[in-house]
Amino acid sequence: MRKVWLLIVLVIALALSGCGGGGDSKSEDGGPSVTPFVPTPLPPTWTPSPQGFVPSPTVSPTPEATVPGEVTPTGQSGGLVGGTPFPPAWTPGRRPSPTSRYTPTMALPTVPPAATWTLQPDYCYTLVGGGDVQTVVGKPVVITWTPIATVPNYMITVRHPGGGIMFIQVVRGESLQLSGDLFTVAGAYGWEAWPLDEAGQRICFPVSGEIVVSF
Repeated sequence: MRKVWLLIVLVIALALSGCGGGGDSKSEDGGPSVTPFVPTPLPPTWTPSPQGFVPSPTVSPTPEATVPGEVTPTGQSGGLVGGTPFPPAWTPGRRPSPTSRYTPTMALPTVPPAATWTLQPDYCYTLVGGGDVQTVVGKPVVITWTPIATVPNYMITVRHPGGGIMFIQVVRGESLQLSGDLFTVAGAYGWEAWPLDEAGQRICFPVSGEIVVSF
């Protein structure tokens, strides 16, 4: 009977040892238990890469600080202080040349040439004007001059007080009567007598005078 109970106790002990010690968290050799792997959830904006996508290699900054524009013996470009590399074909530019300050040029006014004096023939000095005339508004006026003996024709012009020509006529002789209709405004009117040659061209200098008109 005692042998039967011993056999039963031995069977129960073997059964307990096969179950791992009643649920202990450590293994028989005392090491940590295995924790099941739980994947990290992806961010909400993550999208899978397209088929055939190859990630770009990560470029690390240049550790050495080189002089700007200096080319290394291998033919590669240098870089700025801080690790920013230059492209292989980069060459340093030239400093801009100084530009001279603009100096405006003063434009001088164009002065017309002085009139040349033309010597007149001696007979031109025989032409003499009859002087000024005093008259009233609306009254006829007679102007006179001493003519040149060899020149019969003269061009007579009359100017109103404003300066414009109001009367012009070619006459023969040594006097001309002007109508009173020309003198409707009080003021100083000017007149000239030009000697003309046979072709009607003016010769010599004219003689002149004033017609003073009053009310």
